[in-house]
Amino acid sequence: MTLAEIGGFFAIAAEALGRYKLRTSLSVLGVILGVAAVIAMMSVSDGARREALRQVEQLGLDNLVVRNRGFTAAEAMASRRVGLRAADAAKLASAVPLVRAASPLVERYVPVARGGKGLMARVLGVGSSYASILRLQLDRGRLLSPVDEQQGARVCVLGSALAQLLFGFRDPIGESVQVQTEYYEVVGVLREQGADLRTPGTLAWRDLNQAALVPLAALSGRSLEIDPAMRVDEIWVQAEDGERVEAIGQVLARTLTSLHRGVVDFDVVIPRELLAQRYRTQQTFSVVVGSVAALALLVGGIGIMNIMLTSVMERTHEIGIRRTVGATRRHVTLQFLSESLLMTLGGGLLGIAAGVGASWGITAYAGWSTHISPAAIALAFFVSFLVGVVFGLYPAVKAAHLEPVDAVRYE
Repeated sequence: MTLAEIGGFFAIAAEALGRYKLRTSLSVLGVILGVAAVIAMMSVSDGARREALRQVEQLGLDNLVVRNRGFTAAEAMASRRVGLRAADAAKLASAVPLVRAASPLVERYVPVARGGKGLMARVLGVGSSYASILRLQLDRGRLLSPVDEQQGARVCVLGSALAQLLFGFRDPIGESVQVQTEYYEVVGVLREQGADLRTPGTLAWRDLNQAALVPLAALSGRSLEIDPAMRVDEIWVQAEDGERVEAIGQVLARTLTSLHRGVVDFDVVIPRELLAQRYRTQQTFSVVVGSVAALALLVGGIGIMNIMLTSVMERTHEIGIRRTVGATRRHVTLQFLSESLLMTLGGGLLGIAAGVGASWGITAYAGWSTHISPAAIALAFFVSFLVGVVFGLYPAVKAAHLEPVDAVRYE
Protein backbone atom coordinates (compact mmCIF):
# COMPACT_ATOMS: atom_id res chain seq x y z
CA MET A 1 0.00 0.00 0.00
CA THR A 2 1.38 3.38 -1.03
CA LEU A 3 1.54 6.54 1.01
CA ALA A 4 -1.02 8.11 -1.33
CA GLU A 5 -3.53 5.35 -0.52
CA ILE A 6 -2.90 5.71 3.21
CA GLY A 7 -3.33 9.47 2.92
CA GLY A 8 -6.58 8.93 1.05
CA PHE A 9 -7.95 6.72 3.81
CA PHE A 10 -7.12 9.31 6.47
CA ALA A 11 -8.59 12.14 4.37
CA ILE A 12 -11.90 10.27 4.07
CA ALA A 13 -11.74 9.44 7.79
CA ALA A 14 -11.29 13.12 8.68
CA GLU A 15 -14.27 14.09 6.53
CA ALA A 16 -16.46 11.38 8.10
CA LEU A 17 -15.51 12.35 11.67
CA GLY A 18 -16.04 16.02 10.89
CA ARG A 19 -19.74 15.42 10.26
CA TYR A 20 -20.31 14.81 13.98
CA LYS A 21 -17.84 17.13 15.72
CA LEU A 22 -19.39 17.06 19.20
CA ARG A 23 -19.78 13.30 19.29
CA THR A 24 -16.22 12.80 18.06
CA SER A 25 -14.82 15.29 20.58
CA LEU A 26 -16.54 13.61 23.51
CA SER A 27 -15.26 10.20 22.41
CA VAL A 28 -11.70 11.50 22.06
CA LEU A 29 -11.84 13.16 25.51
CA GLY A 30 -11.39 9.85 27.31
CA VAL A 31 -8.20 9.14 25.36
CA ILE A 32 -6.89 12.64 26.09
CA LEU A 33 -7.44 12.23 29.83
CA GLY A 34 -5.90 8.77 29.88
CA VAL A 35 -2.77 9.77 27.98
CA ALA A 36 -2.42 12.96 30.04
CA ALA A 37 -2.60 10.85 33.21
CA VAL A 38 0.12 8.54 31.88
CA ILE A 39 2.43 11.48 31.06
CA ALA A 40 1.80 13.22 34.39
CA MET A 41 2.23 9.99 36.37
CA MET A 42 5.51 9.09 34.69
CA SER A 43 6.86 12.64 34.99
CA VAL A 44 6.13 12.78 38.74
CA SER A 45 7.53 9.28 39.29
CA ASP A 46 10.67 9.92 37.26
CA GLY A 47 11.15 13.34 38.84
CA ALA A 48 10.80 11.87 42.33
CA ARG A 49 13.28 9.11 41.47
CA ARG A 50 15.84 11.62 40.18
CA GLU A 51 15.29 13.89 43.20
CA ALA A 52 15.71 10.99 45.63
CA LEU A 53 18.90 9.86 43.91
CA ARG A 54 20.28 13.41 43.93
CA GLN A 55 19.46 13.88 47.61
CA VAL A 56 21.03 10.57 48.57
CA GLU A 57 24.11 11.45 46.52
CA GLN A 58 24.30 14.68 48.54
CA LEU A 59 24.05 12.73 51.79
CA GLY A 60 26.54 10.26 50.32
CA LEU A 61 25.94 6.71 49.13
CA ASP A 62 28.98 5.71 51.18
CA ASN A 63 27.89 7.57 54.34
CA LEU A 64 26.13 6.54 57.53
CA VAL A 65 24.53 8.81 60.11
CA VAL A 66 24.16 7.93 63.78
CA ARG A 67 21.43 9.95 65.45
CA ASN A 68 20.39 10.26 69.08
CA ARG A 69 17.28 8.39 70.13
CA GLY A 70 14.97 9.46 72.93
CA PHE A 71 15.45 7.57 76.17
CA THR A 72 13.58 7.20 79.43
CA ALA A 73 14.64 8.40 82.87
CA ALA A 74 15.18 4.78 83.97
CA GLU A 75 17.64 4.27 81.11
CA ALA A 76 19.40 7.51 82.02
CA MET A 77 19.82 6.32 85.60
CA ALA A 78 20.97 2.87 84.56
CA SER A 79 23.92 4.18 82.54
CA ARG A 80 26.16 7.22 82.66
CA ARG A 81 26.79 6.92 78.93
CA VAL A 82 23.30 7.44 77.55
CA GLY A 83 23.35 9.37 74.28
CA LEU A 84 26.01 10.03 71.68
CA ARG A 85 29.27 11.54 72.90
CA ALA A 86 31.88 13.50 71.02
CA ALA A 87 34.52 10.86 71.76
CA ASP A 88 32.39 8.20 70.06
CA ALA A 89 33.32 9.57 66.64
CA ALA A 90 37.05 8.99 67.13
CA LYS A 91 36.42 5.56 68.65
CA LEU A 92 34.27 4.51 65.70
CA ALA A 93 36.88 5.72 63.22
CA SER A 94 39.54 3.59 64.90
CA ALA A 95 37.51 0.53 65.95
CA VAL A 96 35.17 -0.11 62.98
CA PRO A 97 36.79 -1.54 59.84
CA LEU A 98 36.45 0.33 56.52
CA VAL A 99 35.59 3.64 58.20
CA ARG A 100 37.40 6.45 56.41
CA ALA A 101 36.30 9.43 58.53
CA ALA A 102 33.88 10.36 61.30
CA SER A 103 32.63 13.71 62.56
CA PRO A 104 30.42 14.59 65.54
CA LEU A 105 27.73 17.22 65.03
CA VAL A 106 25.85 19.53 67.35
CA GLU A 107 23.00 21.59 65.92
CA ARG A 108 21.77 24.86 67.39
CA TYR A 109 19.04 27.16 66.12
CA VAL A 110 20.27 30.54 67.36
CA PRO A 111 20.37 34.23 66.38
CA VAL A 112 23.00 35.10 63.78
CA ALA A 113 23.64 38.77 63.06
CA ARG A 114 25.92 41.05 61.13
CA GLY A 115 25.64 44.81 61.58
CA GLY A 116 21.97 45.65 61.66
CA LYS A 117 20.89 42.41 59.97
CA GLY A 118 19.91 39.52 62.18
CA LEU A 119 17.96 36.28 61.80
CA MET A 120 17.50 32.86 63.31
CA ALA A 121 19.69 30.26 61.62
CA ARG A 122 21.07 26.77 62.09
CA VAL A 123 24.61 26.70 63.40
CA LEU A 124 26.34 23.33 63.14
CA GLY A 125 29.26 22.53 65.38
CA VAL A 126 31.24 19.91 63.47
CA GLY A 127 34.66 18.36 63.04
CA SER A 128 36.99 19.31 60.22
CA SER A 129 36.15 16.07 58.36
CA TYR A 130 32.43 16.91 58.09
CA ALA A 131 32.87 18.84 54.83
CA SER A 132 34.80 16.02 53.17
CA ILE A 133 32.25 13.43 54.35
CA LEU A 134 29.44 15.38 52.64
CA ARG A 135 31.73 16.42 49.75
CA LEU A 136 30.86 20.08 50.25
CA GLN A 137 32.15 22.45 47.60
CA LEU A 138 33.40 25.98 48.27
CA ASP A 139 32.31 29.08 46.46
CA ARG A 140 35.10 31.11 48.05
CA GLY A 141 37.49 31.00 51.00
CA ARG A 142 38.36 27.77 52.81
CA LEU A 143 36.77 25.05 54.90
CA LEU A 144 37.27 24.34 58.59
CA SER A 145 40.72 22.91 59.28
CA PRO A 146 42.02 20.43 61.90
CA VAL A 147 43.82 23.37 63.55
CA ASP A 148 40.51 25.24 63.91
CA GLU A 149 39.03 22.11 65.46
CA GLN A 150 41.87 21.61 67.94
CA GLN A 151 42.08 25.23 69.01
CA GLY A 152 38.32 25.86 69.05
CA ALA A 153 38.91 28.86 66.78
CA ARG A 154 35.96 31.17 66.38
CA VAL A 155 35.70 30.86 62.62
CA CYS A 156 32.75 29.86 60.46
CA VAL A 157 31.82 28.74 56.97
CA LEU A 158 28.50 30.16 55.75
CA GLY A 159 25.95 28.55 53.47
CA SER A 160 25.36 30.44 50.22
CA ALA A 161 21.85 31.67 51.10
CA LEU A 162 22.83 32.70 54.64
CA ALA A 163 25.86 34.62 53.32
CA GLN A 164 23.67 36.51 50.86
CA LEU A 165 21.09 37.35 53.54
CA LEU A 166 23.78 38.74 55.86
CA PHE A 167 26.17 40.37 53.38
CA GLY A 168 24.19 40.86 50.18
CA PHE A 169 26.61 40.88 47.27
CA ARG A 170 29.63 41.84 49.38
CA ASP A 171 32.50 39.43 49.86
CA PRO A 172 32.10 38.12 53.45
CA ILE A 173 35.57 36.56 53.73
CA GLY A 174 37.41 38.15 56.66
CA GLU A 175 34.25 39.79 58.01
CA SER A 176 32.69 38.91 61.37
CA VAL A 177 29.25 37.60 62.25
CA GLN A 178 27.70 37.41 65.68
CA VAL A 179 26.45 33.96 66.76
CA GLN A 180 24.47 34.46 69.94
CA THR A 181 26.91 36.59 71.98
CA GLU A 182 30.18 35.54 70.32
CA TYR A 183 31.82 36.85 67.14
CA TYR A 184 33.09 34.49 64.46
CA GLU A 185 35.30 35.30 61.50
CA VAL A 186 33.94 34.16 58.12
CA VAL A 187 36.62 32.04 56.43
CA GLY A 188 34.55 30.43 53.66
CA VAL A 189 31.25 30.35 51.78
CA LEU A 190 29.78 27.09 50.50
CA ARG A 191 28.67 26.60 46.94
CA GLU A 192 24.88 26.44 46.65
CA GLN A 193 23.50 23.01 47.52
CA GLY A 194 20.70 21.55 45.42
CA ALA A 195 18.43 20.12 48.13
CA ASP A 196 14.81 21.23 47.79
CA LEU A 197 13.10 20.66 51.12
CA ARG A 198 9.67 21.36 49.59
CA THR A 199 9.80 18.04 47.78
CA PRO A 200 7.50 15.48 49.45
CA GLY A 201 9.44 12.82 51.34
CA THR A 202 12.72 14.68 50.95
CA LEU A 203 15.67 12.76 52.33
CA ALA A 204 17.92 15.70 53.25
CA TRP A 205 16.95 16.73 56.80
CA ARG A 206 18.68 20.13 56.83
CA ASP A 207 19.41 22.80 54.28
CA LEU A 208 23.09 23.72 54.41
CA ASN A 209 22.40 26.78 52.24
CA GLN A 210 20.81 28.36 55.31
CA ALA A 211 23.36 27.08 57.86
CA ALA A 212 26.73 28.06 59.31
CA LEU A 213 29.49 25.56 60.08
CA VAL A 214 31.72 26.24 63.11
CA PRO A 215 34.22 24.11 65.05
CA LEU A 216 32.46 21.96 67.62
CA ALA A 217 34.75 23.14 70.41
CA ALA A 218 33.94 26.79 69.62
CA LEU A 219 30.18 26.22 69.69
CA SER A 220 30.20 24.17 72.90
CA GLY A 221 32.93 26.18 74.62
CA ARG A 222 34.78 22.97 75.54
CA SER A 223 37.43 21.06 73.62
CA LEU A 224 37.27 17.29 73.17
CA GLU A 225 40.41 16.89 75.31
CA ILE A 226 38.72 18.64 78.22
CA ASP A 227 35.25 17.09 77.80
CA PRO A 228 35.32 13.90 75.65
CA ALA A 229 31.87 12.93 77.05
CA MET A 230 30.29 16.03 75.51
CA ARG A 231 26.77 15.23 74.26
CA VAL A 232 26.34 15.50 70.46
CA ASP A 233 23.28 15.18 68.23
CA GLU A 234 24.74 13.14 65.39
CA ILE A 235 27.86 11.37 64.18
CA TRP A 236 28.53 11.30 60.46
CA VAL A 237 30.59 8.36 59.22
CA GLN A 238 32.11 7.84 55.78
CA ALA A 239 32.84 4.27 54.64
CA GLU A 240 35.67 3.30 52.34
CA ASP A 241 33.39 0.99 50.34
CA GLY A 242 29.92 2.29 49.51
CA GLU A 243 28.70 -1.17 48.51
CA ARG A 244 29.26 -2.48 52.04
CA VAL A 245 27.60 0.27 54.06
CA GLU A 246 24.89 -2.07 55.36
CA ALA A 247 27.44 -4.48 56.84
CA ILE A 248 29.49 -1.57 58.18
CA GLY A 249 26.34 -0.15 59.74
CA GLN A 250 25.72 -3.41 61.59
CA VAL A 251 29.28 -3.45 62.95
CA LEU A 252 28.99 0.23 63.86
CA ALA A 253 25.74 -0.41 65.78
CA ARG A 254 27.28 -3.29 67.74
CA THR A 255 30.35 -1.19 68.54
CA LEU A 256 28.29 1.74 69.82
CA THR A 257 26.08 -0.58 71.85
CA SER A 258 29.20 -1.95 73.53
CA LEU A 259 30.57 1.56 74.16
CA HIS A 260 27.22 2.56 75.68
CA ARG A 261 27.18 -0.51 77.97
CA GLY A 262 24.36 -2.26 76.12
CA VAL A 263 22.04 0.76 75.94
CA VAL A 264 20.72 1.25 72.39
CA ASP A 265 20.16 5.02 72.56
CA PHE A 266 20.88 5.76 68.90
CA ASP A 267 19.66 5.02 65.38
CA VAL A 268 21.91 4.23 62.44
CA VAL A 269 20.59 5.81 59.24
CA ILE A 270 21.93 4.53 55.91
CA PRO A 271 21.12 6.83 52.95
CA ARG A 272 21.39 3.91 50.52
CA GLU A 273 18.61 2.13 52.44
CA LEU A 274 16.55 5.33 52.43
CA LEU A 275 16.86 5.37 48.65
CA ALA A 276 15.62 1.77 48.39
CA GLN A 277 12.65 2.56 50.67
CA ARG A 278 11.85 5.63 48.60
CA TYR A 279 11.87 3.57 45.41
CA ARG A 280 9.48 1.04 46.94
CA THR A 281 7.11 3.83 47.92
CA GLN A 282 7.27 5.28 44.41
CA GLN A 283 6.49 1.90 42.90
CA THR A 284 3.32 1.71 44.98
CA PHE A 285 2.40 5.24 43.91
CA SER A 286 3.05 4.36 40.26
CA VAL A 287 0.85 1.26 40.44
CA VAL A 288 -2.06 3.21 41.95
CA VAL A 289 -1.86 6.14 39.54
CA GLY A 290 -1.11 3.82 36.62
CA SER A 291 -4.30 1.89 37.38
CA VAL A 292 -6.28 5.13 37.24
CA ALA A 293 -4.64 6.03 33.92
CA ALA A 294 -5.35 2.56 32.51
CA LEU A 295 -8.98 2.83 33.59
CA ALA A 296 -9.28 6.22 31.88
CA LEU A 297 -7.81 4.76 28.68
CA LEU A 298 -10.18 1.79 28.90
CA VAL A 299 -13.15 4.13 29.20
CA GLY A 300 -11.81 6.16 26.27
CA GLY A 301 -11.36 3.01 24.20
CA ILE A 302 -14.91 1.88 24.93
CA GLY A 303 -16.12 5.31 23.81
CA ILE A 304 -14.17 4.96 20.57
CA MET A 305 -15.66 1.51 19.93
CA ASN A 306 -19.15 2.82 20.67
CA ILE A 307 -18.91 5.68 18.20
CA MET A 308 -17.41 3.42 15.54
CA LEU A 309 -20.22 0.86 15.90
CA THR A 310 -22.73 3.69 15.67
CA SER A 311 -20.93 4.98 12.58
CA VAL A 312 -21.07 1.55 10.94
CA MET A 313 -24.85 1.40 11.47
CA GLU A 314 -25.38 4.91 10.15
CA ARG A 315 -23.20 4.36 7.08
CA THR A 316 -24.40 0.89 6.10
CA HIS A 317 -25.81 2.21 2.82
CA GLU A 318 -22.53 4.01 2.09
CA ILE A 319 -20.60 0.80 2.74
CA GLY A 320 -22.83 -1.08 0.29
CA ILE A 321 -22.27 1.53 -2.43
CA ARG A 322 -18.49 1.36 -1.95
CA ARG A 323 -18.53 -2.43 -2.13
CA THR A 324 -20.56 -2.43 -5.34
CA VAL A 325 -18.13 -0.05 -7.07
CA GLY A 326 -15.12 -2.24 -6.32
CA ALA A 327 -14.01 -1.67 -2.71
CA THR A 328 -12.80 -4.87 -1.07
CA ARG A 329 -13.34 -5.97 2.50
CA ARG A 330 -9.73 -4.99 3.17
CA HIS A 331 -10.42 -1.45 1.94
CA VAL A 332 -13.49 -1.11 4.18
CA THR A 333 -11.57 -2.48 7.18
CA LEU A 334 -8.73 -0.05 6.64
CA GLN A 335 -11.17 2.84 6.15
CA PHE A 336 -12.87 2.38 9.51
CA LEU A 337 -9.63 1.48 11.24
CA SER A 338 -8.20 4.77 9.92
CA GLU A 339 -11.06 6.66 11.54
CA SER A 340 -10.41 4.94 14.86
CA LEU A 341 -6.68 5.62 14.68
CA LEU A 342 -7.27 9.24 13.70
CA MET A 343 -9.32 9.77 16.85
CA THR A 344 -6.95 7.96 19.21
CA LEU A 345 -3.72 9.39 17.74
CA GLY A 346 -5.21 12.88 17.75
CA GLY A 347 -6.35 12.33 21.32
CA GLY A 348 -2.90 10.99 22.14
CA LEU A 349 -1.17 14.10 20.84
CA LEU A 350 -3.57 16.36 22.74
CA GLY A 351 -3.14 14.15 25.82
CA ILE A 352 0.66 14.45 25.60
CA ALA A 353 0.33 18.24 25.47
CA ALA A 354 -2.10 18.17 28.41
CA GLY A 355 0.22 15.85 30.37
CA VAL A 356 3.22 18.12 29.78
CA GLY A 357 1.16 21.09 30.92
CA ALA A 358 0.00 19.19 34.01
CA SER A 359 3.62 18.32 34.86
CA TRP A 360 4.67 21.95 34.60
CA GLY A 361 1.70 22.93 36.75
CA ILE A 362 2.66 20.37 39.41
CA THR A 363 6.19 21.78 39.50
CA ALA A 364 5.04 25.41 39.56
CA TYR A 365 2.24 25.19 42.13
CA ALA A 366 3.06 22.15 44.27
CA GLY A 367 6.84 22.46 44.15
CA TRP A 368 7.30 18.80 43.21
CA SER A 369 10.18 17.82 41.00
CA THR A 370 8.98 16.37 37.66
CA HIS A 371 10.83 15.11 34.61
CA ILE A 372 9.31 14.35 31.19
CA SER A 373 11.38 11.75 29.38
CA PRO A 374 11.21 10.87 25.66
CA ALA A 375 10.36 7.32 26.76
CA ALA A 376 7.19 8.59 28.50
CA ILE A 377 6.09 10.45 25.36
CA ALA A 378 6.85 7.43 23.16
CA LEU A 379 4.91 5.15 25.52
CA ALA A 380 1.91 7.49 25.57
CA PHE A 381 1.88 7.67 21.76
CA PHE A 382 2.19 3.88 21.47
CA VAL A 383 -0.65 3.38 23.98
CA SER A 384 -2.94 5.70 22.02
CA PHE A 385 -2.08 3.80 18.83
CA LEU A 386 -2.78 0.48 20.56
CA VAL A 387 -6.14 1.72 21.86
CA GLY A 388 -7.10 2.74 18.31
CA VAL A 389 -6.22 -0.66 16.89
CA VAL A 390 -7.75 -2.76 19.68
CA PHE A 391 -11.03 -0.86 20.01
CA GLY A 392 -11.36 0.03 16.35
CA LEU A 393 -10.66 -3.37 14.85
CA TYR A 394 -13.98 -5.04 15.73
CA PRO A 395 -16.19 -2.27 14.25
CA ALA A 396 -13.97 -2.18 11.15
CA VAL A 397 -14.21 -5.95 10.64
CA LYS A 398 -17.96 -5.84 11.23
CA ALA A 399 -18.32 -3.16 8.55
CA ALA A 400 -16.17 -5.14 6.11
CA HIS A 401 -18.33 -8.27 6.47
CA LEU A 402 -21.59 -6.56 5.54
CA GLU A 403 -23.04 -8.10 2.37
CA PRO A 404 -23.08 -5.49 -0.44
CA VAL A 405 -26.64 -6.27 -1.57
CA ASP A 406 -28.07 -6.08 1.96
CA ALA A 407 -26.06 -2.95 2.69
CA VAL A 408 -27.34 -1.13 -0.40
CA ARG A 409 -30.96 -1.97 0.48
CA TYR A 410 -30.45 -0.79 4.10
CA GLU A 411 -32.35 2.38 4.98
